[in-house]
Amino acid sequence: PNPAELLASNNMTELLKEMKEEFDMVIFDTPPVLAVADAQILANQVDGSILVVSSGKTDKEAAVKAKELLLKANAKVLGAVLNNRKMEEGSDYYYYYGV
Repeated sequence: PNPAELLASNNMTELLKEMKEEFDMVIFDTPPVLAVADAQILANQVDGSILVVSSGKTDKEAAVKAKELLLKANAKVLGAVLNNRKMEEGSDYYYYYGV
């Protein structure tokens, strides 16, 4: 009933250890940082975190707050991904993407 409790458990620590031994890379897609504590709990147990923001949807203050929460959780923030950016026909990237 409490995902945060499960993520912070010894079983999760053991699972992460086994995954590191077995796989080259493991990616967790967590709920939004500002919505629940899951991302923060997991972020300090993994090698790095990438913040995903939605163009035109995520306001700057929310993105900054999410980054601050991750840093407070001792996360290693590797960078950010900007999703849903509208491409304009006149841009070079649009030309290559649209081909």
